[in-house]
Amino acid sequence: MLLAIHGLGSESGALRDYLEGAVPRGVRVLAPDLRAHGANPLLGEPDDFALEALAAEVADELARVGDGTPVTIVGVSLGAALAALIARSGRFPLDRVALVRPAFTAEPLPPNLAIFPVIGRLLEAHRPQRALAELHRSGAWRGIAHESLAHAHGLEAQLTQPRAAERRIRLLEIPRNAAYRPGELRIPAPSVVLASPRDPVHPLHVAEAWRDELGCRMLVSPARDDGEAAMFAWFRQQLGSFLVGIR
Repeated sequence: MLLAIHGLGSESGALRDYLEGAVPRGVRVLAPDLRAHGANPLLGEPDDFALEALAAEVADELARVGDGTPVTIVGVSLGAALAALIARSGRFPLDRVALVRPAFTAEPLPPNLAIFPVIGRLLEAHRPQRALAELHRSGAWRGIAHESLAHAHGLEAQLTQPRAAERRIRLLEIPRNAAYRPGELRIPAPSVVLASPRDPVHPLHVAEAWRDELGCRMLVSPARDDGEAAMFAWFRQQLGSFLVGIR
C-alpha cells in the first residue's frame, strides 16, 4: 500500500502532479485530506494542529484501511514531516519512504515558513481580495517573489481557495512545529529526499539537513521558475523509479 500525504494549505488532489503514472499498477493508494484541508471538514483547536496529532490522525486512517502489508510513504512538504513521524512510530511495517520538498526543520517557525502565519493573520483581518492586496505589499511576500515569482504566486492560493479564512488556523499553528530533534531523525526503511532549487518555502538547505540526518540520497529537480511542467515531470520520473516493486 502507498500512503501519500499532501502539504500545508494543499489537498490530496494536488498529489496527482507528483504521482500520476509513477505508482505501479495495482498498488492501493491512501491519500487523505488532512484536518482543515480539502474535503476534511474538521477544524479544531491549536493542539489539534501539532504535527504529532496530525500524524496520528493519518496513521489511524491507515490502520483502519490497511491490510498489514508493508507501507510505502510519499510525503510532500508538511507531508514529509508527517511521513517521518508515521514511519518512526513503529505502528506499521515499512517498505520505503520518499520525502519530497521538506519544509519543516528542527526549529519551530523557521524563516522559510514565516509567510504562512502572515497569510493567516491577513485572512483574520481582511476579506480574501483585500488580504491578497496586503500580502503583495508585505516584505515577506516580496522577499519570496525576489527569489522565485512562481513560488510567490503559488502562495496566493492560500488566500483565494474555498474556506481559506475559516481554515486560517492551519496557517497560524502548523508552522510553529519542529519536525525532529537533531540526531534523532532515523527512518527504519530505505529513504530518499527529493528537493527543488530556488524554492524559498522549501529551501535546499532544509532538504540537505534532512538528507544528512537520515543518511540517505538527495536528488534535485529543475527549478519551478524554469517550467512547472518540467519540474513535475521530473518528480514523477524520480518517484516512479523509487516506487518500482512496491505492492
